[in-house]
Amino acid sequence: MKQFEIIVLGLLVFVLPSLETPKTIFWAVYVLAFLVRRYREHGFAFEKQNAVTLTVVSLFLVSLISTLTNWPLQSGLRGAFDTLRYTSLFLCIYYGGYSQRQLKSIVLVMVLGALTGLLFGLIEFTSSVTSSLGFHSAGVTTQSSIYLGLVIIASRGLLVDDTERPLLVSFFLFVSLYLMGVAMLYMGSRGAIFAVVVCLTVVILLMHSRRLILISSSLIIAITVSALLLISTYPTNINKPNKRERFSVERFQQSDSERLQNWHIAIKKLSTGKDLVWGIGPKNYRTIDPADLGIESSFYQRTGKLSHAHNLFLTQWVEQGIIGLLAMFVFFGLVFRRLIQRWSLCRDSNRKWVWVSGLGGLVVPVVAGFFNTPFYQEHAMLAMILLGAMYAETKKLA
Repeated sequence: MKQFEIIVLGLLVFVLPSLETPKTIFWAVYVLAFLVRRYREHGFAFEKQNAVTLTVVSLFLVSLISTLTNWPLQSGLRGAFDTLRYTSLFLCIYYGGYSQRQLKSIVLVMVLGALTGLLFGLIEFTSSVTSSLGFHSAGVTTQSSIYLGLVIIASRGLLVDDTERPLLVSFFLFVSLYLMGVAMLYMGSRGAIFAVVVCLTVVILLMHSRRLILISSSLIIAITVSALLLISTYPTNINKPNKRERFSVERFQQSDSERLQNWHIAIKKLSTGKDLVWGIGPKNYRTIDPADLGIESSFYQRTGKLSHAHNLFLTQWVEQGIIGLLAMFVFFGLVFRRLIQRWSLCRDSNRKWVWVSGLGGLVVPVVAGFFNTPFYQEHAMLAMILLGAMYAETKKLA
């Protein structure tokens, strides 16, 4: 039964960035299979709960309460369901009892799924289906970049692992890193790029390996040069040559201006003093009209909607109130503490790969989240898979 769960989880991470309906089906089958096995082996009894599992459960409960205390209910239910998906993945992997080999295989499938998704996205981009390079299901460029950043760090984690692996696997990981790195730079999401740089810097500083520094530097140079050549060749959208250059100063200035507008709208909404405890409901940010707050927003006038505050924590505060924000802070704080406490144990027990994956699962969405999208959808599911694996493996070291 456990092997069946791994197969379904592998199918889930493979289609995660690209296919919406299969993703949901595989998630449901995986969780159901896990629950059936757990019931057969242990009944309804779970081992003693700890701070992180209780916090993960509270993330879902807060989103549900926030949904039920607000309107429109439909948007909130979608948000609560999204939270259920990523919190359940963390708990299933944490309690799954999977081996290192099984978890590593999931990361390899994750990389393969990202490459397949990039190929799918490239076909859509060059055939005028989409106006920018990204994953079909993982969303716009910023969300796709965060997802890609998570996969990059997880695959880098496998390469710092001391366990012997087939030469073909190492070659596959290096080629994948190169291709994903070029794609990320071409997407141009500065928040996600900065988050990946932070992770790689931490890994290099902790490893104290000249070989790692040499390999990483060579790979970064190759990625950067290739990306610059690609950008210089196709500085505009391939299928919309009259659109302003994606990498122009004008574009970045407009992006920064609109981000500041979104922050201002969120802060203004909070300053009204309404809905501070439970928020306005998950994914109900789009119900905000800047005019009601006395704000004229060029971003709102151009797009006609506000999906989020372009800041992870402001969005969480507005949508799920101070309770939801505190739950998120506690969860990320517990993950950070776990990483600090277990680094030396992971280093000495040949689990550096899962520590690096966990580092990415925390740093990429949090750092990128200061400038970009909230913690939900595909990249949240992927991050929770990596964090669940990190907690499961480091639990064995206690």
